[in-house]
Formats: sequence, C-alpha cells, structure tokens
Amino acid sequence: MRTKTLDQADKILGAATRLFGTHRFHEVRMEDIASEAEVGKGTLYRYFADKEELYRAMLGRSSERFLRRMEAIVAGGGTPRQRLEALVGAVIEEFDAEPHLLDLIQRAEVLAASGAAFPWQEPRERMPQLVRGLFEEAAAEGSFGVRDPEITVWMLLGGIRALIRFGDRPRPDDLARRVVDNFLDGATESRCGERGASALR
Repeated sequence: MRTKTLDQADKILGAATRLFGTHRFHEVRMEDIASEAEVGKGTLYRYFADKEELYRAMLGRSSERFLRRMEAIVAGGGTPRQRLEALVGAVIEEFDAEPHLLDLIQRAEVLAASGAAFPWQEPRERMPQLVRGLFEEAAAEGSFGVRDPEITVWMLLGGIRALIRFGDRPRPDDLARRVVDNFLDGATESRCGERGASALR
C-alpha cells in the first residue's frame, strides 16, 4: 500500500469489504471500488497497485477485525459453555454478513499453496487455540470435559464452516445453542427401552 493517509486507505478498504463481501472476486472492478469509496480511480491506484493487492489488504483488515471480536468473546464473562455458544454465534454472524467472504478466503488459501501470502493465517491459527482454551477452562472447573480436544476442535470448526455454507436460511434464533448442545451433549437421544435392554446384556 502506498504511503498516504490512513483515513483514506480505511475508507477504500471499507468499500472493498462491502463489495467483495457481496460479490465474487471476478465481479468486482477497481472502478466499482472507487465509486463505492467515493474517490477517483487515480486516487485508488495511488494506494493499491491492482485488485490483488487491494484484495489481500481487505482480507487482512477483515481478519484483524474478526479475530478481535472472537478474542473479546472468549475473554468476556459467562461460563465456558456460554462463551463457546457466543463464539459459534459470532462466527456464523460474521460470515452471514459477508456472504462471499468464505469464497474469498478459500481463494486466498489456493494462492497461498503456490507461495502467496495468506491474509487469513492468524485467525486460522488462533481460532483452534481459543476453542481449546474454553475446553480447558470447562475441564478445570468441572462443567464439561472433552475426550479428545485436538480432534474435537477441528470437528467443531469444520462443522461451523459447513453450516455457514450449506445451512438453511434464515438462521434460527437458537442456532448457536443447538450447535453447542448437539456437539457437547450428543446428537442421539437415549430411549428407556434401549437403556433397559443394555442393562440386561
């Protein structure tokens, strides 16, 4: 990014976030971003050399904001289970607010495989740590225990990602609670007959 005022750069990145968040990468043109930011196209190019540079800067900005929100939730009040539920809800809310953000992150992941910088690297590393921290707090206070935290973290985060992409809309108001309930308490229901039969075996 060129050395210019931070306010102007932030204005441009905000416009790019709105456009990239609601349109696919190839659909967004530099002139669209300039128009959304209410700056001239020449001004835009003084800050960013091309769409790829702007795109990476936008993802970096989004990742910082996302991570700050997640860390604040985990550091906040409530039981570990309540904070886990809040975390799940916030992740879904963030990606629902920017429908194409997940596609943009996946595009960056592909580019990273060929050596490009990956602007979403910090959230990808920090999110499993945040969830494991909540599991450890819960185990320490005896509220719930997770048998295999390393595997469970990835199952939860992967499940949330699938839910964001394929889950029904509009989202139910109790979606985050249901995710955590099913994940921690199990998706199956015990039946009295089955319990009785098991006791006789």
